[in-house]
Amino acid sequence: MSGHSALLTGIFLLSTACAASESTAQAVKAEAKIRQPNVLFIAVDDLNDWVGCLGGHPQAKTPNIDRLAEQGVLFEQAYGAAPLCSPSRTSLMMGLQPWTTGIYGNRNWFRDIPQFADWQTIPQYFRKHGYTAVTGGKIYHQARGTFSDPIAWDEQYSTQMGTPFPPADKRYRHGMHDLFDNKILARLIDWGPIKQSTEQTNDWKTADKAAQILQQRHDQPFFLACGIYHPHLPWYAPKKYFDMHPLEDIELPPSRKDDLDDIPPGGKRMVGRAVDIVKKQGQWKNAVQGRLASTSFADECVGHVLNALDRSPHRDNTIVMLWGDHGYDIGEKKFAKSALWEQTTRTPLIIRVPHGVAGRCARPVTLVHLYPTLIDLCGLPPRQDLDGRSIAPLVHNSQKDWPFPAVICHSPDWHGHNHVVRTEQFHYIHYNGGGEELYSCKDDPNQWNNLAGDPQYGHVKAKLKKWLPKNPAEHFRSDREKSE
Repeated sequence: MSGHSALLTGIFLLSTACAASESTAQAVKAEAKIRQPNVLFIAVDDLNDWVGCLGGHPQAKTPNIDRLAEQGVLFEQAYGAAPLCSPSRTSLMMGLQPWTTGIYGNRNWFRDIPQFADWQTIPQYFRKHGYTAVTGGKIYHQARGTFSDPIAWDEQYSTQMGTPFPPADKRYRHGMHDLFDNKILARLIDWGPIKQSTEQTNDWKTADKAAQILQQRHDQPFFLACGIYHPHLPWYAPKKYFDMHPLEDIELPPSRKDDLDDIPPGGKRMVGRAVDIVKKQGQWKNAVQGRLASTSFADECVGHVLNALDRSPHRDNTIVMLWGDHGYDIGEKKFAKSALWEQTTRTPLIIRVPHGVAGRCARPVTLVHLYPTLIDLCGLPPRQDLDGRSIAPLVHNSQKDWPFPAVICHSPDWHGHNHVVRTEQFHYIHYNGGGEELYSCKDDPNQWNNLAGDPQYGHVKAKLKKWLPKNPAEHFRSDREKSE
């Protein structure tokens, strides 16, 4: 071989080797990208502690949620940032507290506020870092339209939610429809079996589409959000779920007639008349049955998604995060959400990481922490502009020290800012105008004995007050104007 030919051959071999090396590097990079954990993000609307693993009601039947709790970390003291759908969900998806954004109600939208119009929410941040983000059902306040934030997602695979309503002549058979002053509650407070099967409901179809996505292969890591509308009112569910909870066997939750005697006016404003109407009309057991049936239906939808993941190629590389947006009271103190007691603020939160430890965590946390937690668990670059703190250390070690309380806020009646500071030992409520409630979590789980006026707890209140936000934002007033 001549020198010239040898030189050409060497150049060819070198370029081939370089091309192969570059191709290998790209393949390794692509493989590493796929190995980045996926996220299955499951929201269950108005899901309170009436699930088996939290023991909120002894007759709750939620085997699928309970199984997930056994496989991951169950946060026993998890709370929504606010006891209302849109402010809680907006806070979660933005990683900002309601008193930062000023969003306390269901009518105003964060992208209408100039300083947050371009805020990167969880799915946007994951898309920025190589994920495909798809959503179905209720993740924000709505499953479609402006309040579903369509610009944030690669795809919205389901824009429907809930179950079919029974025929008009079979609705409101409880006879209370015209008794409620609150027209929203009057429309929503109903329950009963429907003739459609589970598979014919929108919530199941949303779950089934998520299950199909999980069965597919993906060339990018995915962020898959699945929002189940039930057990949000009205509690219409296929008959088999009512049969699971026979009316004659229903146990009522604990309550006390003099429960409200020692609470301030701010708390009494949040009670409303619905609870008295339901009880006086002899419908409390029926309501509890409807709630339990609706929750069991939601649990089966969740189970369908989880079973699909377990059968999928993504089982060992997917983080599962299941959450409810706040609590719900079915007759213990009131009938609805929108209050600051344990019943209306506490919500399930379960996080399962691949090959992670399982356990129960008693540290108080709020859903605003989920954004930085997901970033942390997935190894994405941290954000320094979020209000929440990563609870990933608690996912890895549920007994780890956590010095932070859960702080919750609510302004439902436009009388001002009302807040909760929740530690493992105490539940402190501070109302606009200075009204206070204080409960010992261990000694008084039903919150029947308000300790706020007892001088021996003055130092406790002083310590808890330090966590109250100093200058809450007030964009909620534009929401008030829209509603008038």
